[in-house]
Amino acid sequence: MDTKLDGVLTNSLHLHYNQEIMNNAVIQIRTDQELKESAQKVAEELGFSLSSLIKAFLKNVTRTKTVAFSTGEAPSAWLLEQMQQAQKDLKTGDYYKFASKEQSLDFLKKQSNDR
Repeated sequence: MDTKLDGVLTNSLHLHYNQEIMNNAVIQIRTDQELKESAQKVAEELGFSLSSLIKAFLKNVTRTKTVAFSTGEAPSAWLLEQMQQAQKDLKTGDYYKFASKEQSLDFLKKQSNDR
């Protein structure tokens, strides 16, 4: 290959490479190891690197100017038990009944004072 052409191509490649590198910014965040590992696992399951997943999230935030979070958390065992008990109590009629909102508020005040 012509050395002059070779030099032009090399300079062109270096220029392109440097423009790409200079166009990147680094964001550092602090998080616990467990969260990082969990996020990496989810990203991999979705076919992404954690970095590309965060980049996509940031692009979406800037494009839509919104942040959508979904907790997706399952209720605790205690909460599930309480919900099941409440449903059972409703079916059997085993709950307090009040004739007025004042009666219900008085009951709640008494309950909170007894604790």
